Amino acid sequence: MERESGWKFDDMPESGLGVIIKPLLKYLKDRGQKLLTLAGLVFMLIVAFSVFFQLEPEEEAVVLRFGQPRAEEFGPGLHTKIPFVDEVFVVPVNRQHRLEFGFRSASEDGTQGDRPDADQESLMLTGDLMLVHVRWSLVYRIDDIHIWLFEIKDRESTIRDISMGVMRQIVGDYSLDEVLTTKQLEIATLAHSTTQAALREKVPTGVHITEVAIKSADVPENARKAFDDLTRTLAKVQGELAEAKADQDNAIGAARQKKNEDLGKAEKELAQVTENAHGEAAAFIAKATEYHWAPEITRQWMFLKTMKRVLMGVDEKIIIEDSKGSGVSMHLPLKDFFPAPSGGVKQ
Repeated sequence: MERESGWKFDDMPESGLGVIIKPLLKYLKDRGQKLLTLAGLVFMLIVAFSVFFQLEPEEEAVVLRFGQPRAEEFGPGLHTKIPFVDEVFVVPVNRQHRLEFGFRSASEDGTQGDRPDADQESLMLTGDLMLVHVRWSLVYRIDDIHIWLFEIKDRESTIRDISMGVMRQIVGDYSLDEVLTTKQLEIATLAHSTTQAALREKVPTGVHITEVAIKSADVPENARKAFDDLTRTLAKVQGELAEAKADQDNAIGAARQKKNEDLGKAEKELAQVTENAHGEAAAFIAKATEYHWAPEITRQWMFLKTMKRVLMGVDEKIIIEDSKGSGVSMHLPLKDFFPAPSGGVKQ
């Protein structure tokens, strides 16, 4: 009788390694069908989970099939894909992303914010060549997932570098006093629009800037003493300038008042002289009219009136009668013939 070729399960020795392996193989032989069924179920579950993917309300997705993006838009909800062929990239488009410059907000474990390695982000020069720490935050959301995923590599680093460059450029156009006091809102607004333009036109990143806010601005610790001295000096200079301005205003006010008084006096004198001139001209015209109608009488009247005015100022007169040829004849106290004027006689 020929011996059958090949190894059989019963040929395994009962000693050594066979003591362990033989029962195991026998168990697998008895349970093989069930294990195959279980493996099939596990495989089907894996395939099922690979076919479906879920997107949350704030998420959108891009699906690559053989490396090329599909035209469909995948919004919130349940979607399908081909396992091991399609590749899904999920992007939280409605989530607000926050970047901080010069400080770090406290984390959940309570570690703090202002760290030494963040100081270099906030240190910059103002327009008057003074050092200042400007700490600000930037909030953005993703509005173009294709650009965000496939056209930019270091996304957050790019946004951070552009924001720091824009802020340094803008702060360089303002004085230290403006950066520390009145112009912070203006600087933040300008940084917002400039950063947004740079992230859309110069370096497209597919993001929309929703907020740029300045947290604080102060002078570096090493320069604080010099800044305090400068502040005190500026206050003193401003006080002296205010006093000088007040003195200037007083001097200008007094000069203007004197000018107005002199102008008023001159205008009054001008009006009086003009009125007198008009009166004298009217009197002269009246006399000329009278002279035209009666020249002899008018001439005699004018002569007598003039002589009266002259003789009223003379105490005595010597009258010489030339017709008799006898020389001096008498003295007349002429003042007795004329009443003295009430205001006195003008000599």
